[in-house]
Amino acid sequence: MVRWLLLLVFTLAPLIGYEVYSHARLRAEREAEIGQEALRLLDLIQTEQQRIIGDVEHILVTLAEADIAGPTCQETMERLRLRLPSYLTLGFANRSGAVLCATDRQSLGTGVGDRSEVRQAMSTGLFSVGEYVVAEGLGRHVLPFALPYTRSGPAAGDSAPAIVTAQLDLDWLRQYQARKPLPPNATILLADRAGTIIVRVPEMPELIGQTLPERFGLLLNGHETATALTKGMDGVLRIAAYSPPSANGSGIAIAVGIDRAAVLRAVDLAALRSWIPFSAILLLSLIATAWGIGRLTRLRETERSLLKAVLEHLPSGVVVAEAPSGRVLLHNSAAERLIGQPLDGIARTEDYPRPFTRIPDGPPDKSPDGSPELPLVRALRDGTVVKQEELRRDTPTGPVTCLADAEPVRDPDGCITLAVVTLTDISERKASEEALRRSETRFRELVENTPVMMWVNRPDGAREFYNAAWRAYTGRGMEQDERWSHIHPADHPMMRSVRERAIAAGESYGFDLRMRRHDGAYRWHVCQINPMRQNGQVIAWVGTAVDVHDSRMAREAAEQADRSKSRFLAAASHDLRQPMQSMFFFAEALHSHVHSPRGRDALAMLERGMETLKGLLDSLLDVSQLDAGVIEPRIEDIPVKPLLDDIGSAYAPVAAAKGLDLQVVNHHDLTVRSDRNLLGRMVRNLVENAIRYTERGVIRLECHPLDGHAGIQVRDTGIGISSEQMSWIFEEFYQVGNPERDRNQGLGLGLAIVQKLSALLGHPVEVRSELGKGSVFRISVPLGDATESPAPALPAREPERGRLAVLIDDDAIVLMGLRSIFQDWGYDTIVASSTEEALNRLRAAGRRPDVMVADYRLREHKVGTEAILRIRELAGVPVPAVLLTGDSGPDVMQEAERHGIGVMFKPVTARLLQEALTRQTGTAA
Repeated sequence: MVRWLLLLVFTLAPLIGYEVYSHARLRAEREAEIGQEALRLLDLIQTEQQRIIGDVEHILVTLAEADIAGPTCQETMERLRLRLPSYLTLGFANRSGAVLCATDRQSLGTGVGDRSEVRQAMSTGLFSVGEYVVAEGLGRHVLPFALPYTRSGPAAGDSAPAIVTAQLDLDWLRQYQARKPLPPNATILLADRAGTIIVRVPEMPELIGQTLPERFGLLLNGHETATALTKGMDGVLRIAAYSPPSANGSGIAIAVGIDRAAVLRAVDLAALRSWIPFSAILLLSLIATAWGIGRLTRLRETERSLLKAVLEHLPSGVVVAEAPSGRVLLHNSAAERLIGQPLDGIARTEDYPRPFTRIPDGPPDKSPDGSPELPLVRALRDGTVVKQEELRRDTPTGPVTCLADAEPVRDPDGCITLAVVTLTDISERKASEEALRRSETRFRELVENTPVMMWVNRPDGAREFYNAAWRAYTGRGMEQDERWSHIHPADHPMMRSVRERAIAAGESYGFDLRMRRHDGAYRWHVCQINPMRQNGQVIAWVGTAVDVHDSRMAREAAEQADRSKSRFLAAASHDLRQPMQSMFFFAEALHSHVHSPRGRDALAMLERGMETLKGLLDSLLDVSQLDAGVIEPRIEDIPVKPLLDDIGSAYAPVAAAKGLDLQVVNHHDLTVRSDRNLLGRMVRNLVENAIRYTERGVIRLECHPLDGHAGIQVRDTGIGISSEQMSWIFEEFYQVGNPERDRNQGLGLGLAIVQKLSALLGHPVEVRSELGKGSVFRISVPLGDATESPAPALPAREPERGRLAVLIDDDAIVLMGLRSIFQDWGYDTIVASSTEEALNRLRAAGRRPDVMVADYRLREHKVGTEAILRIRELAGVPVPAVLLTGDSGPDVMQEAERHGIGVMFKPVTARLLQEALTRQTGTAA
């Protein structure tokens, strides 16, 4: 009993020593943390002081540049005093150093000319910082600053302000400490170079003016910021971070001290709380040991019985034998079942059975008759350690296969005393492996005979097997050439990148690539590779490749044809717009010259024809822009009623001219989420389509709520649409009932544009129609949250008198038309066909332009954007400008928006151009 108790004491002795060591180390670490905390507080104080000095410099620079040092200087200082912190005073002094005006009236008339910072500022002309001194009239230490007053010239007399001064009271430190409290019983101490205490936080008035004791020598004479353990002026031992005058450059010594005992008190209390339970545990351990020793003896026999019971219930066989005799000391029934013979009574190694047959990878040691010995015998006799050795025994019901692990047990001298062997039955696993091998054989035969090109790779992606279809297509075998030499070199980087990421993640992957056929031709294939898993692990990768070359080529040809059509539409509309633009300008210019009724009727007919042609060109432009993807919707909340009312008002006269009644039915005050202009274009196209194909009756423009959407529909009593034509009406250039292609009925692009805008905005369009009775087109638009007021109409533009317009176009006819309408509007004009010509004429005129209009495409590959930017640079202001263009690509819109330039697509009417100029000049103002 005593021996066990002594053993427990010796066991617990290192724990007691470790507890003492941990307490001492914790105190040391906490002291180091206190030092770092003190350094951090010291750095914060110095940083705050530097920040305040920087603020003072900014204030003095502002005062030096401001014209306030006149008769009202003192009044200005009084107002500044109310806004400045209490610890900062400002003033102006003359060349003799006399203070002329200041935020502190007590300093008026005092002299500052003998101060070092004032002399330095006057000599260098720069901001100067002095050292802490006792301020006259305040009796406190302040940090002075000076900066020459730039408004004073050489002719100014001695009575004129010559320098701006400031004084920083140490009260800033108390205010800073009030905002950021110190740790318990911590102090801040400031002393001058002579060691005189000038401030202490928390305050101790009796210390101010005293000289620091000799133990603070490093605080005054040191050369770098550091920490030290020292006793404070109040006798408290503190860990202090200090900054000598030579280290901080401010002429003062700064120290921040943290009470060592107050901080370590928590560590000591924590240690005490740790020692109490530790001592209690030690005492309880001693008591429990005495009780446990007696119980241990009783339990030993019980454990032996339990061990035998546990061995008997183990699924693996266990045999324990002593050395060197080989007598079996312990075994279970599972061991006898696997060996196939009883083991009771075995007293020597020669008596062990040899039931296992020879196997190809069997153990090297053999008995004299050639049968393999049990691993237990080799462990007893030779000390052999056996790991996972596979043994097999044939029985009438089938083979029994087990894994054997054997290991000798040695005494302290290295002699073998025991040997233990465990036998694990793996018969079922071996049967499963055999079934898996047969399954793999069937799978490989299936892959081999599949007509689709297939291959199998190992888990790491290394190639393993290509089927007959792959070998026939490529004309290659597994052993031939490089692995990926049959793949087009341009596709290698993409394939490798996708493949490496997917294999690392264990995920399926695929790609399109070009694979070389046996005749040398590269053809496109779609490849898909999937992992095969077993128990959650990837055991193989199975890939397939399908030849899609012909279908891909056909798709690319169709896409190329579609792109060619879009380019043709854009180019054709651009080439037709240029002469149309000049016709619009000259028609506008004719208004002031045609006075007879017959002439005005002819001019009106001309403009009506041009408007019709403009509508056709605008439809072509819309299609080309939608195909090019340059239209970006601006989604917002739109009230439906004003939108439909405006469209109804605009088209009511057109419908009335055909004898039709256009009705707007909108009993619901709905708000929708859409693009105002694009949604309006969709509705207008549907109304125009209804008017075009309705000869008599009524056209109704309606809006109803429907399942969280607004249903905007156009209902007519027109000719209707047959079921055969329903699938064609949204195609470009398709028209119902216009086999002669009458241009007065449009180009057949209205519904095509509606369909494209529907896809762009996400507003589905539904059609219901009955031949001979009419049609209903409905647009479903999501509802919005708030109602917005409609955009206010632009005010009518008054004639401009005396304003200058710069007009640039390389087409002389268009340029002459532009000049005519701008002169009719009252502008002075400068016309040019190039950027350089416009700049030269502007310089000759000596005037700054008020507006600019430029064609986008100019000669010599120049663009109107460049001309506008160079004229703005010459004028020095962002002159309002509008670009005229027939291009529908995204580059023009993006470039113009980047520089704040308006864009109008040719042909543009004089009214639309005038509205665009009104918007530009309004935003510019």
